[in-house]
Amino acid sequence: ELKDVLKEEHHPWLANYLVQKRISSHANLQGMYMSFIDKLAAPSLTKSILLHVLQYVSKLLRSHKIISNTGDRSVLKNLGSFLGQMTVARNKPLLQRHLDLKELLYHGYETGRLFALTPFVSKIMECAEKSKVFRPPNPWVMGLMGVLAELYQVDDLKINIKFEIDLLCKRLDLKISDVASSNTLRRRLQPKKEKNPDFNVKIG
Repeated sequence: ELKDVLKEEHHPWLANYLVQKRISSHANLQGMYMSFIDKLAAPSLTKSILLHVLQYVSKLLRSHKIISNTGDRSVLKNLGSFLGQMTVARNKPLLQRHLDLKELLYHGYETGRLFALTPFVSKIMECAEKSKVFRPPNPWVMGLMGVLAELYQVDDLKINIKFEIDLLCKRLDLKISDVASSNTLRRRLQPKKEKNPDFNVKIG
C-alpha cells in the first residue's frame, strides 16, 4: 500500500524517520526493516537511508557523550549492525571515504574510545558471515582483523573489549591466535592507561 502512494520526494523524510526512530533503537526488528526497504524497491530511498545512517554515525562519533552515555553507545552499536547488513552482508563495500574503520580503531586506541568503537566495528564486520565476497580470507576483513588482533594483545586492555573481539572471531569462524597481527600501534600516539576506560591498571 505504501509503495502505491510513496513518491521520491518523500524518501528523505522516510529515511530520516526509519533511521532516527526505528533502526537506531530497535535492533531486534532490523531484519523486518530490511525486508520493508526491499519490498519498496526504491533505489533512491535505499541510498537516502544509507546516507542518514552514515550521518548519524558521524554525529555520534564526534560527540564527547559517546564516552559517558550508555544509550548513545547502544545506538552506535545498532547502527553498526544495520550498516553492515546494508553493505557487507549484501556484498557491497563500505567505502573508506565514507567510513575508515581501521583509522577509527586507531583513533579509539589513542583517545580512550575503544570500549565504544570496538562493538560498533564488530557489528559491521559480523555481517561478513553472510557475505560471499567479504567473508575470510577477504583482504579487507583480514586487514581489520589484524588491527583487532594487535589491540587484543595490548597489556591491560579491558576484558569486555576482548570479549567483543572474541565474539566476532566466533561469528567468522576464526581464532584470534591465527590472525596475522598488524604492526601499527607502535607508530600511533600511546594512550595514558590511568583513568582510561579502555584499560584496567593495577595501582601499587
